[in-house]
Amino acid sequence: MNKWQIKELIMYVNSNHIIRILAKYALFVFLSLVTEIDLLRGQGPVSFALLTDLHVNPGSFNDSSLNRIVAEINNSNTDFTVVTGDLTNSGSDIELLAVKSALNKLIKPCYVLPGNHETNWSESAGLTFNRLWGSDRFLFKYRDYLFAGFNTGPFMKMGDGHMKQEDLLWLKQQLQQIKLNKEVLISFSHYPLNEGLDDWPQVTDVLKSFGCRIGFCGHGHRLALYNFDGIPGIMGRALSSGNSSPPGYNIVLLRNDSVLVYNKELSVSMGKPAIVINYLKPDTIKYLPVSSVPDFSVNKAYPNIKVVVELSDSASIFSGPCLVNDTILVYGNSLGWLKAISTKSCRIIWQKQLNGPVYSTPVTTDAIIVLGTVDGRVIGLDALKGMQLWEVKTGKPVLCEGITGNGFVYIGGGDRVFYCIEAKTGKIIWQFSDVQGLIQGKPALCGSHILFGAWDTYLYCLDINTGTLKWKWNNGKSQKLFSPGNITPVCSGGKVFIVAPDRYMTAIDITTGKEVWRTNKHQVRESTGISPDGSMVYVKLMNDSVIAVSASSDSPRTLWAVNAGFGYEHNPCPLLATKELVIAATRNGLLVAIDPKTRNILWKYKAGNSSINKVLVDKNQSYWFSLMEGKIIGITSIRE
Repeated sequence: MNKWQIKELIMYVNSNHIIRILAKYALFVFLSLVTEIDLLRGQGPVSFALLTDLHVNPGSFNDSSLNRIVAEINNSNTDFTVVTGDLTNSGSDIELLAVKSALNKLIKPCYVLPGNHETNWSESAGLTFNRLWGSDRFLFKYRDYLFAGFNTGPFMKMGDGHMKQEDLLWLKQQLQQIKLNKEVLISFSHYPLNEGLDDWPQVTDVLKSFGCRIGFCGHGHRLALYNFDGIPGIMGRALSSGNSSPPGYNIVLLRNDSVLVYNKELSVSMGKPAIVINYLKPDTIKYLPVSSVPDFSVNKAYPNIKVVVELSDSASIFSGPCLVNDTILVYGNSLGWLKAISTKSCRIIWQKQLNGPVYSTPVTTDAIIVLGTVDGRVIGLDALKGMQLWEVKTGKPVLCEGITGNGFVYIGGGDRVFYCIEAKTGKIIWQFSDVQGLIQGKPALCGSHILFGAWDTYLYCLDINTGTLKWKWNNGKSQKLFSPGNITPVCSGGKVFIVAPDRYMTAIDITTGKEVWRTNKHQVRESTGISPDGSMVYVKLMNDSVIAVSASSDSPRTLWAVNAGFGYEHNPCPLLATKELVIAATRNGLLVAIDPKTRNILWKYKAGNSSINKVLVDKNQSYWFSLMEGKIIGITSIRE
């Protein structure tokens, strides 16, 4: 019935009072049904399969389970599939290819995001994921829904989740260009949009400003309902729960005003929904806790800290800064720009575009800047002009920071090779190729020894002159994620000291490679430093404290411990130590300065809410550092 037929019906019933009353009621019911049918044709229902936390190894139980799940989805009436990260265990290419092979069998569209296992331990620095799936973010319309997915890191080191600055800008610009008429905005990420994501307030602000109704995520391995700052958040279940229950995934049904989430166990009927919420009613999730916004009030307690430089880049920053004669600061960003700024004027002196994000912290010697690139090179540049002087092709992404000495640069060439390169010419003096994993951490020079760790469970010691292997050590475990892969060894008194993700601190005889002592008394991770006189090794613990350990003792001896009050902590940023203080840098942008003699906290400064990459000190006792959120900051302490 069209509008003209409806109009004729109304004119007819108006001629008879009794018929008019009955007909108007019938017409009301009819029009209500028409409206409901129109809504169903538009916004709903839409159903999709939600997969997350697959953790696939080729040939494993999860690998075969994923293939069975794909076959089951193909026999369902779902409209598409979304995968919200942690496809693999270690982000290796062979694991990613196994997942890609399985997902390629889906007969309907599939949209895939990386998780922290793809962005933290990737041998390709994330390049393989982008090559296989085209991008690490997506935006698409389906019926009257708009679905937005974005990468939440972290990026090539342990840390909180992080949405890149350029991705946040992309999302905002895309949503501004798309008129959200009747579309319901739905977001997807690996990390929940709460305190586990360092920039969650900025992310939820953008999503809320465009009326986001639901945020789906993974990471927690369990089906759960959250309050993402007023946005209903739904965490999907993992493929495998690790117990006797069947593997599975989630089926999501979107209706005009509600979402139904089913816990779909493999080869088991779907049953009743596990979560049902009305996403149009704010009261749906108001009983759930909301994350507290970052608190910067600590800065008021230490007015003696003066900010001398604060710059905000348009992209994120994953590497530390480098100082050249205290007058030039060099850093790289996530868009591949290497920039040199004046520490006095804050103006850009030069900038150079590289092929891909910069993870390698630049180092300098003889006015030459040396760093690695994700397109498989180690490059040397004129520090004053930015002109490239030489390159060494490694064939694999170079993520680590090198170390300079005697005119040479010692640096891991990405996967499986370690180099000694002449800094002025780029000439390879020697290379060591007997490594079985990614080299990510900064090496250490100790007399005639060069030491570095890799993600193959081993710490290596080479002869500094020839590059021959003196010894290699591991903790006796085969778990690669416990490797000393992203550590900075420190040396003193004939010993090398390391802390690693297995939560042990170890002292090793630098000549023989034998353990002197090993302890897990303190919850350590990947952050160390050493006093200028070499008498104390400083370690940042995973909860609140910084400790000093004797470097001379043949058994683990804690000299002091200071509760710095920074809470849970896992940022691998090394501790900076001078004669006057020890500085610990945290995952949430906090610096804590401790007097090693009095063991008092001298000051604290919260610069942001993301990981601090590295802290430097210049001859004027100004402290320079970069934050993942795209900040470069210089501070100084004014003495009373």
